[in-house]
Amino acid sequence: MISYKKIFHGFIWCLFFGFLVLYFAQAGGYYEDLNNKKTSLTQEKIKQFEQDVKEGKTIKVENYVSNIKKNYDNKVSNFGLFTSKVFADGFKWTMNGIFNGIDKMMNE
Repeated sequence: MISYKKIFHGFIWCLFFGFLVLYFAQAGGYYEDLNNKKTSLTQEKIKQFEQDVKEGKTIKVENYVSNIKKNYDNKVSNFGLFTSKVFADGFKWTMNGIFNGIDKMMNE
């Protein structure tokens, strides 16, 4: 029989592992790199901007910022999105149940 102590320790280890993953992703610059890719200008657009400034043309940011949006919409990604939503809803339901149970135990 699994004891509550083992369940608690497993839960704490899962939280700790999740924290480490997010911490190293942030420390490694993963999110900064994603944001830099979204806002960076290509060399071609920089040259076009400089040429437009020399010619005195009206400058609009939309003409020079690379907006790369790829459509990854397919059956596999839709299934992954559906699965993650179901998992998130189940996790939320489970956590609410656990903490409501703890709340009831503490208030009785």
